Amino acid sequence: MSADDALPPLRDDVLYTAEETAPYVRRTPIWLKRAARADEIPAIKSGRFWRWNAQQIRQLIAGEPHVPQRRRRSRRAS
Repeated sequence: MSADDALPPLRDDVLYTAEETAPYVRRTPIWLKRAARADEIPAIKSGRFWRWNAQQIRQLIAGEPHVPQRRRRSRRAS
């Protein structure tokens, strides 16, 4: 029995924390948060916390490329 067998199936109606997501993608919670902040992986920002839904976790597991979604804010001349 491998460690993957012990993980419960992903639910589509749940947002997962970095600590809950880490075992599925075999990364540390800190790595997930840093990569999300840098817009290197798909994630949802909820207040000051990062969350992942089942589809995003499946994308990470499959190694699908991430297309950054955020735009940089332009500075206004004062």
